[in-house]
Amino acid sequence: MNNKILKTEVVQHSDSVGIIPIDDKKNIFLVEQFRFAPKKSLIEIPAGTIEENEKPIEAAIREMNQEIGFKGKVIPLIDWYLAPGYDTEKMHIFLATDLKKVRDRLQMDEDENIRIRKMKLKNAISGCLNGQISDCKTIAAILLISRLKNIGQ
Repeated sequence: MNNKILKTEVVQHSDSVGIIPIDDKKNIFLVEQFRFAPKKSLIEIPAGTIEENEKPIEAAIREMNQEIGFKGKVIPLIDWYLAPGYDTEKMHIFLATDLKKVRDRLQMDEDENIRIRKMKLKNAISGCLNGQISDCKTIAAILLISRLKNIGQ
C-alpha cells in the first residue's frame, strides 16, 4: 500500500448468520431487543454467531428456532461483511420460507431479552426508509428481499 506503515486495530470476530423469515402472507418475523452500545431497543432480523464446527446453514436453523421459535426451508442468499473497516466478521444471509411454529417459549442467551415482531413486508420496508428500523444488516436484508421476484414484487 504505497510503502506506508499503517497502524490499525482489527476486531477478530467469528462469522455469523442472519435470517429473513417470511411467511406466505408476506409477513416478516423480526426481533426487538435492547442493545447496550446505542442504549436502545432495535428491531432486527434474527441473527447470531456461528458456533465452532457449525456450518452457516446449521447456525441459521438453530438461531431461527432459538430466537423466534420457527423452523422452515432455509435458503442461502448472500454473504457480506458487517464492518470491514475494523472487523473480520462475515455474515451469511438466509431466506426462510414454509415457516412452522415449533416452540412458544424461546431459548434466549443470557444477554438477550427478545420480543418477536411480525410485520407485513411492505411495512418493514417503510420502517427501513423512515428510521423505525435502524440496524444496517436488517435494512440491507429487508431491501434485498423486497427486490426478489415473487417475494417483494
